[in-house]
Amino acid sequence: MPLAERLRKLRDERGLSLDEVARKAGISKTYLWELERDTGEAKKPSADVLLRIANALSTTLAELLSLPTVQSAGGPVELPSSLQEFRQQMAAMGQPLSDDDLRDLATMKFRGAQPESASEWHQLYLLLDQSIRRREI
Repeated sequence: MPLAERLRKLRDERGLSLDEVARKAGISKTYLWELERDTGEAKKPSADVLLRIANALSTTLAELLSLPTVQSAGGPVELPSSLQEFRQQMAAMGQPLSDDDLRDLATMKFRGAQPESASEWHQLYLLLDQSIRRREI
């Protein structure tokens, strides 16, 4: 679904006017109106503007942009592209990741960062898997 449709849909679902969302996001009503009608996606709002709109709509940037996410206790968590690649590799090997494994990986950080490649996700997964197996024995 194009960004324009998602913006209108989320705003309507929350019962907010263009004025309310624009004011909360700190953008002009005209610009928000243009974004909601930009079905050709010619407009390219900055990440800052998108984040402010998402906050004004009480949603996440991932939901606003329809990015893949998983649910965690704290709400939806975006799946980095490298984790999505690792997920596909595991499925291709006949070892699909469970929803719990995927959620655990997506929420994990080491020294404030996450793995940057599918192979790094695989190493982390193997480490977690070994740790869990040891506890179960």
